[in-house]
Amino acid sequence: MRHAAVLLLLGLLLPAFLSFVPGPQTGREEAVRRAELIPSLERYVEQPTVEPSASYDPSRDGWRVVFVERVSGTTVATVTVDDDTGRVRDVRISPRADALTYPQLSEEEAIKLARAQEEVREELSRHGPYTVDAEYENGEWIVHFYVPGEDPVGGVPQGDSGTKEVARVGIDDSSWQVNYVYVGDQVGWNMARGIPGAYGKQANYWWVWGPMALVFAMVFFRNDRVLSLRNLDVLALLGFLISHAYFREGIVFEAVLLWYPPLLYLLVRTLLMGFGVGERVEKTANLPTPLLFALAALAGGFVLALNTDSRVIDVGYAGVVGADRILEGTVPYGNMPEDVGTGDTYGPLNYLLYVPFVLMFGFSGEWDFLPAAHALTAFCFTAGALALLYSGWRLSGPREGAALALAWCVFPYTLYAANNNTNDVVVASVGAIGLALATSPLARGMSVAAGFAIKLYPIILAPLWMAHDGLRRRPVVDFLLGGAAVTLLSFWVLFLDGGPLEAIKLFYERTLAFQGDRVTPWSIYTQVPQLGFLRPLVVALAAALAVLVAFFPRRKTVRRLAALSAALIIALQLGTNYWFYPYVTWFEPFVFLSLLLATNEKTALDGDRHPNIGDQEKAEAQAQP
Repeated sequence: MRHAAVLLLLGLLLPAFLSFVPGPQTGREEAVRRAELIPSLERYVEQPTVEPSASYDPSRDGWRVVFVERVSGTTVATVTVDDDTGRVRDVRISPRADALTYPQLSEEEAIKLARAQEEVREELSRHGPYTVDAEYENGEWIVHFYVPGEDPVGGVPQGDSGTKEVARVGIDDSSWQVNYVYVGDQVGWNMARGIPGAYGKQANYWWVWGPMALVFAMVFFRNDRVLSLRNLDVLALLGFLISHAYFREGIVFEAVLLWYPPLLYLLVRTLLMGFGVGERVEKTANLPTPLLFALAALAGGFVLALNTDSRVIDVGYAGVVGADRILEGTVPYGNMPEDVGTGDTYGPLNYLLYVPFVLMFGFSGEWDFLPAAHALTAFCFTAGALALLYSGWRLSGPREGAALALAWCVFPYTLYAANNNTNDVVVASVGAIGLALATSPLARGMSVAAGFAIKLYPIILAPLWMAHDGLRRRPVVDFLLGGAAVTLLSFWVLFLDGGPLEAIKLFYERTLAFQGDRVTPWSIYTQVPQLGFLRPLVVALAAALAVLVAFFPRRKTVRRLAALSAALIIALQLGTNYWFYPYVTWFEPFVFLSLLLATNEKTALDGDRHPNIGDQEKAEAQAQP
């Protein structure tokens, strides 16, 4: 009984004893509430991104309450609250408190607005669970939505986290207006966002490309026979505009899907023509020669005038940077600025061609107007027009020359490539020059090597162009000599830093290897992953076709050379994991010459003449079956 009484007494006295033990008597929430009621802190506490935290300091028997602006991480004010009395003291407001820009929206409110967007809801409905966060920067809330996955198509992978961002919303903090909504491929690809004029600028306006397409159709469309191959050819060439309409709206899947039908049609059409099927062309153009010349001059001047107010996208910027590096004695590969890190994926001649224009117009070191890029584009656009004029005139007469020049100048995708100031116009002009000199094995070798040293893909033409005069020693040697000369004049750049082996390895890694492993949304193989197994098969078939057409058909003409060249380039494009509308210019000169010029068997266009070889070779050529 005595022990029980003692225990009972201790139980009754324990609360009294505990009241004298040091420790917090006021709760954390109560300390924060008392601090928030201070009048001098009211304007700061009301800000949605200012958040309080409280910690108990036993040495002072008080709560230290800290108000922090969460976006910037800046401490706005500190307050001490006595634990026993709840009295507030030591109120200190940071000198930076009034200099801060306080968001009007809280993070939760920004996320709520972003989640309410229809595009975001539709995108999230395609996935399972998701996470979300938001950041504030320069008056805008940027809200990010993440889902499990690491596939770079349809979003942006987040390192090794196993998630990817599939939606991003920008919200103006002051007005609460949604600035943009990016979903799927739009998150990681500026090209997929449908930003007006971002690529091609004025070339995207329907009142610019529309009349140009109309003129092209009027000149080459057959109104005397609506159901004709010519009209299908014209429709196919202009058919890329349908896909392009979706691209301009930021609708990726339909844009990708719809550029394949015209590519496939042109592949079959030019391949069959190269083998003599549908080879006869009855008519070149509907207009008289003087009018064709006048329209070509007007269209050419229009394209050049628009170029003075166009943009230079990353490809042209990389060309100027590469030229600047060469002038400094540095290899371009591995030395590109961060804003165009993959700009060293082209051949060395691509950068060398910018050198004279950088010397003439200079380079500020910034991604500004870049007059050197505009100048090279204008030069190559003009060179391509003159080369096609010369080809048509030489092979079929002034009317045909004017028609080819007009086709080049008025075709909407010549303008589109020129207004982007890419190297696509550069390599297309090399192809046009190669056609103009196609009867010379030396020139053909130089053209193929130059194309490879600019943008790699023309190497697929090498077997066909080498065997155009038959596999006889002299033309083959001339072809190889021409190719070797251009190669030496281009690839010396790899020796600039004194480590050629490392430079060659780096060249391969940044060009061929990079392009082969590249994963982009701009391919049917990534938009429809079930078709991915077809891509290496298509590339292999394109390579096999390149060897086949070097030997068959046995009868060689310039038209067949152009038609098969177009077929090979298109076949290669069908197997790539990245396609863009300026790539139409890659096969443009070859398609124009093969499909638009009327049949002329009196010249090398459709005849068996070899005007640039000697009498002995002529006799040998005639003796061949």
